[in-house]
Amino acid sequence: METHSHRSLMAHHFIRALILGGFAFYIIRLVRLDTLTLYIAPRMTIYVKLAAMGLYLVAAVQLYQAFRAWQGQKDAAACDCEHPPSESFWRSAAVYTLFAVPLLVGFITPDTTIGSAMAGKKGMNLSAASAVKPTNGVVPAPAASPSKAPPVEPSAEPNGGESSAGKPADNLDALFPSDQFSEAYANYGKRIYRQPAIEVTEKSFMEILTTLDMFLDNFVGKKLTISGFVYRDETIAKDRFVLGRFAVQCCTADALPYGIMVSSGNLNANAYPNDTWLRITGTLEKTDYNGNQIMGLKLEKAEKIKPASDPYVYPDLDFGLEDTQGGGGG
Repeated sequence: METHSHRSLMAHHFIRALILGGFAFYIIRLVRLDTLTLYIAPRMTIYVKLAAMGLYLVAAVQLYQAFRAWQGQKDAAACDCEHPPSESFWRSAAVYTLFAVPLLVGFITPDTTIGSAMAGKKGMNLSAASAVKPTNGVVPAPAASPSKAPPVEPSAEPNGGESSAGKPADNLDALFPSDQFSEAYANYGKRIYRQPAIEVTEKSFMEILTTLDMFLDNFVGKKLTISGFVYRDETIAKDRFVLGRFAVQCCTADALPYGIMVSSGNLNANAYPNDTWLRITGTLEKTDYNGNQIMGLKLEKAEKIKPASDPYVYPDLDFGLEDTQGGGGG
C-alpha cells in the first residue's frame, strides 16, 4: 500500500513538472521564433521571460520531488499544511487536462496575426479621439476652421514660428483648445499644423490618428500617408474600405481595431481584398458613415506592402514629452 502511494505521488509530481516545463518551453519557443509580440506588448516581454525562468525552476523542484517519491521518501513537511493530491483518478485527470489542453493548442496552432475577421467581431473604431475622455466629457473642437481662422505663416525661428508679437501662437491656441486630457494632442497638432503632408508613424500611430480626428477641421485638405490592413464589411460602400491596425495595451486579448475610412474615387477598391496590407497616400476629408461624420481619406496612391514585422501598434509612452520639455515648435 505504501509503495502504491509513493508511485501515485511520483506520477503527480512528474505530470506537474511536464506541464510547467511545457509552458516554459512554449514561451522560450516564441522568443526564439521572434513571435512573442504576436501575443503580448513588447514592454511586457521581460516579465514573461522571467516567468518562464520561474516555471523552469518550479518544474525542476517537481522533478526532484518525483525522484524522492520514486526512492520511497516522503516529502518533508515543516508544518501540517501540505495538500496531498486527490486519490480520484478522474478528478486529477480533469484538473491536469485544464492545463494540458491549452498548452497543446498553443503548440499545434500556427502563430498568426489577428486581422479583418477579428476586427469584424470587435467592431472597427473609426474615431480614434473617442478614446480620450476630457474633464467636461466632450472632445475639444477647434475654435474655427482653417478657412475662417487667420493664417499661421511658417517661420524659420527655432521657437516654432512665434513672432515677437506672439500672434501666430495665439492663433494656434485658438485652433487647438485643450484640457488636461487633450493637452498633449493639442501641442502635437500645433507642431504638425504647418506641414503640408503628414505621415502616421508606427511609433505614434494612435496618437497621430487621435490628434487628426480630434482637430479634424484644422487638417482637412492635408496629405496623409498611412499603412495598415484592408477591412470592409457589408455596411461599407463598394468604393470604400477601411485601413486599420490593432492597438494593443498589454496583450492581444485587449487588442482593439482602429482605422480610417478610405474613399477610392476612380481607383478600384475591389483590387484590395480584406487583410491586404497597403501603404496609401491621400487627402484628409470629412465623410459620412452610418449617419455619423467621421474622418476620411480620399485615396490618391496605394502600394501593396508586406505585413509589418510587428503588426500591432502600442501606446507611445514618449508622446507629448517633447512639448512638455519645451520642444513644442513646428
